[in-house]
Amino acid sequence: MTTAAPAANRKEQSMPAALSSTLLTTDTSLVMLLDYQKHVIDGIHSTDHELIELNGRALARASTAFKVPVILSTIGVKLRGDKPTVSSLRADLAEEPEYDRNTMNAWEDKAVRDAVTRSGRRRLIFAGLWTEVCLLYPVLHAQRDGFETYFVSDAVGGSTAMAHDTAIQRMIQAGSQPITVNALLTEWIRDWGTFPYAKEFATHMEWYAPEIERVRKRLRAKPYEVEVA
Repeated sequence: MTTAAPAANRKEQSMPAALSSTLLTTDTSLVMLLDYQKHVIDGIHSTDHELIELNGRALARASTAFKVPVILSTIGVKLRGDKPTVSSLRADLAEEPEYDRNTMNAWEDKAVRDAVTRSGRRRLIFAGLWTEVCLLYPVLHAQRDGFETYFVSDAVGGSTAMAHDTAIQRMIQAGSQPITVNALLTEWIRDWGTFPYAKEFATHMEWYAPEIERVRKRLRAKPYEVEVA
């Protein structure tokens, strides 16, 4: 697992207490990426597949650049012979272990929970597929267990639009907070004068900006057709 951020990154200690306790920082966050596998992505009918994969990769690459620990997990690879994490995302997290599970709820997997405990982080940022299954379940349980949970809404998708939207509502009602990739990254940065990874962010955007614009241009020309139910 990626090591915690260096002491130079611990800027929030100088911030007012009300601010530091509200906004996310790189040295209090843990990112959890769950089940970005081809067969799972193929079953999504709420959101464009390329958009989901791109934003999952953006989250992974930025976390690595900013020294935010990442837990990467799959389901059914050993038990059923399912495909592992898609190659593009796996390459972005080449140094991270991949925790394979039998349970759809990552929070019920001891290896995953132990990895969370070792991180020492209490702010968990989830992105997982599908929204109504392998994202929803661990978010609900982590929230119940006293963690502060967030889910990255533009990096996830469900089997139908209704399933996705209902799961989003359920997570919010349980106390979890939605966030987007761009909102998360700018919240981590906040101050260009003090953020220790400003150069890494600029490099990240040199990759991400043209990629997301390419996807948006395609979707403007031919909008994604969702399955409502």
